[in-house]
Amino acid sequence: MTVMRKFFFVLSILMLSLLVYSCTEKDNPQYELSKVKIQLVYPEGYNTSEGVEVSLKNTSTGAVFTEKSSSEGTALFEVPKGIYEASASEQRVVDAEVYLFNGVNSNVNASAENVEAVINLDLSKGGSVVIKELYVGGCPKDDGSGYFARDQYVILYNNSSATLDISDFALAMVNPYNSQSTNNDYVDGELFYASQGWIPAGNGLWYFENNVKLEPGKQIVIAICGAVDNTKTYSQSINYANSEYYCCYDIEDYNLTSYYPTPSELIPTEHYLKVYSYGLGKAWPLSNSSPAFYIVRPQGTTLKDFVDNPENENMYGSNQVRRKVPVEWVVDGIEVFAKGQSNNQKRLLPTIDAGYVEMTAKMGYTLYRNVDKEATEAIKENEGKLVYNYSLGVEDSTDPSGIDAEASIKNGARIIYKDTNNSTVDFHLRSKASLRN
Repeated sequence: MTVMRKFFFVLSILMLSLLVYSCTEKDNPQYELSKVKIQLVYPEGYNTSEGVEVSLKNTSTGAVFTEKSSSEGTALFEVPKGIYEASASEQRVVDAEVYLFNGVNSNVNASAENVEAVINLDLSKGGSVVIKELYVGGCPKDDGSGYFARDQYVILYNNSSATLDISDFALAMVNPYNSQSTNNDYVDGELFYASQGWIPAGNGLWYFENNVKLEPGKQIVIAICGAVDNTKTYSQSINYANSEYYCCYDIEDYNLTSYYPTPSELIPTEHYLKVYSYGLGKAWPLSNSSPAFYIVRPQGTTLKDFVDNPENENMYGSNQVRRKVPVEWVVDGIEVFAKGQSNNQKRLLPTIDAGYVEMTAKMGYTLYRNVDKEATEAIKENEGKLVYNYSLGVEDSTDPSGIDAEASIKNGARIIYKDTNNSTVDFHLRSKASLRN
């Protein structure tokens, strides 16, 4: 074979290889795209809005795509084929009332070239009392032997401009307790209780025994377990020896002393929350990795009568007793997913929390509410008091406002926190519990 023939032979082989490679790439489903049209459907009596952010999250890869809605309430995407979760949130302010529209479609099958799907938006009102912070993940032990997680707390905050009576509030959590656990409440891909207008409360409900009022811009700290100075044993834990703090402590119903040691003598006994317990075990099993936690305010009845009414009972499995809390009773809630888990599933309904916030446990991290930058900066008295360049976010989770809320509060500022009923927007993972500042 001559040199010239060899050259053309090699060239032919190369061209054939390139052709085969190109065909393979083109035929690979990874590179096939689907045009997806999402239609936002508003409750009756409400018009569509232009510019609402709509998100598509690939349930396999975690990739997120966002687009803005048109004046007709549609958002157009071109994404790799796959199964997606579509979500949207909108906030409207009318005559000083905050209206929140949230919706999720957890099964958008973008396997065809052209796909259409809808997001049904549910309406709720912005709350005055919000969950400012939820610390549940625990912290490393000083000797490196593991972690300590029996030092959980929640902070409730008055986000309004009026003093509020929260004496009839109660603390609740959904069972299944972990987001990554098998969830038998899903029927045909939907939470069965969504159509029935209630949310499950697992194990028991904590309540105040005495009158509690919360002034504007003030907070109440509630130690959920371990209401002592834990820093004497674990330096990265929480010191609850504070006369202003409250705690969950009802030794008659929950008597596991590793969870409920005798509270610090500095915490007044009238600050003890009591529990209506109806579940298994000797402690309230709030997840340290991925709880669905919420605040309840009964309407038209007392909490005790609600708990005692057998019509409000629901069984999860054969022996796990729950209560059916009406959705309209929920003041605020937070859905937490275990970071790095592929099988997380939502438990709270979109009217309570249309999103979720991811958490890494055992590191001393906390879930902290983001600042409403526009509302906070609009307060004239905050001029010169706000501290910026916030730096306590973890990895890609941070407060997009850039305002350091705790530093600003210490500087005399009044903070207004984000409240869209969507934890993806409202919360971030903070590297240190605020009570350790």
